[in-house]
Amino acid sequence: MTATVTRYLASAAMVLALGASGACASDNEEMASSNRGGGEQDGQTSVENVFIVPAYMISCELQVDAPAQLSFTAINGSATEEETLSMISTPAASSVEIDAPPEALTIAPEASIAAGQPVENLDEPTAPDQPFSAFLVGLDDGVVPGTSVPVTFTFERAGDITLNVAVDACPNQAN
Repeated sequence: MTATVTRYLASAAMVLALGASGACASDNEEMASSNRGGGEQDGQTSVENVFIVPAYMISCELQVDAPAQLSFTAINGSATEEETLSMISTPAASSVEIDAPPEALTIAPEASIAAGQPVENLDEPTAPDQPFSAFLVGLDDGVVPGTSVPVTFTFERAGDITLNVAVDACPNQAN
C-alpha cells in the first residue's frame, strides 16, 4: 500500500470511531452532565458556579435520606436596582430549603450572594462573611453523580432562570 492510501484508511477509521462514540452519548438532556461552573443569565441577573453536592457515606455511596447541598453564586449586574432570590425549585427533589434570613437573599446593585461558598466583602475586608446554605431534600432516584438535573432559580426582577445543574462525584474517590 502507498502512504497516501494508508493515511486515507487511517482517516476513515478515525471518522468512523468518532461517529460511533457519539452514538453512545446520552440522548436524555436532563440526565447529561453540564459543566460545573456553567451558568445562565437573564438580562442583568445571572447564576454561576452551580453544582449539587450529595451526602456520601464512607464508601462513596449516596446517603439516601440525607439532603444534598446546592452550591451557587447569584449575581446582580444592575448598577441601580436590587435583586432578590425568591425561591429555588427542582423536579429532582421534594423541596429545596434555603437556610438564610430573608435579607441575605437580597442582592445589592453590582453585587452577588453565594450559597455553600464563602462570601468575600471587598468594600469592607473586616466585615463578617454571610454565607448561607441551600439544600435539596427528598432526592429522587435519578440524582446520581456525573449527571445533571434541572433547577429553577426565581428572582423578583428577572423571573425564572432554569439550568441543568451537575451532580458532583464522590469527593473521596481515589484517582
